Amino acid sequence: MDNRIAIIGFLITVLGVSLFASSSVTVLSEFDNIPKASFITYYANVTTYPLPFANYKLELINSLKEPEYDFEGKIISEGHYIDFYIFDEENLKLFRGCGASHNGPIECRDWNPIVERYNLTGTFTRILDPKMEKVNVVVHNKDPDKIIQNSINIRLESQYSGFAVIIFIIGLVIFYMGLATEKKITRSKRVNLIKSRFNNKQNFQ
Repeated sequence: MDNRIAIIGFLITVLGVSLFASSSVTVLSEFDNIPKASFITYYANVTTYPLPFANYKLELINSLKEPEYDFEGKIISEGHYIDFYIFDEENLKLFRGCGASHNGPIECRDWNPIVERYNLTGTFTRILDPKMEKVNVVVHNKDPDKIIQNSINIRLESQYSGFAVIIFIIGLVIFYMGLATEKKITRSKRVNLIKSRFNNKQNFQ
């Protein structure tokens, strides 16, 4: 066995795993049942940057059940639909205070979301400003008769994510090379031992 090869491979694999864990960070991951005709608000604090010299992107993915159609274009099953908003702190307060409406007092005409999507369904992906310290996401189920299942995921991704995967794979290859070397050496020793016994037996005769 070549312990050195196996150990080097193991250390490289650990390095790849550690680098990937630091280069791809989950800020928020939630799955919820949104009650009928209700809002739900998600808060994500973006304050952790494990690799200070890396360039991170802030990626949001929201997923809902989308409608399914047959070959003729007829609906097989209904999808889920929401109104989707991303706010800063100030506009979130206005939005809540005005009951999600622009009607009423003058200040209620001024709330302005960073992202606004009506009747959203399926998978929605958005790259946000990584300098945002806090992400406020509001999901509105307007359906008075249906509970909606919603999944949201916000991640910090750096340019080192792909590099970390490559390091991890290289480490695994080197590690298994070390194991393969051990098996090869063991088999070689067994063959030599058999030959040695066979030769001794012939000499004795």
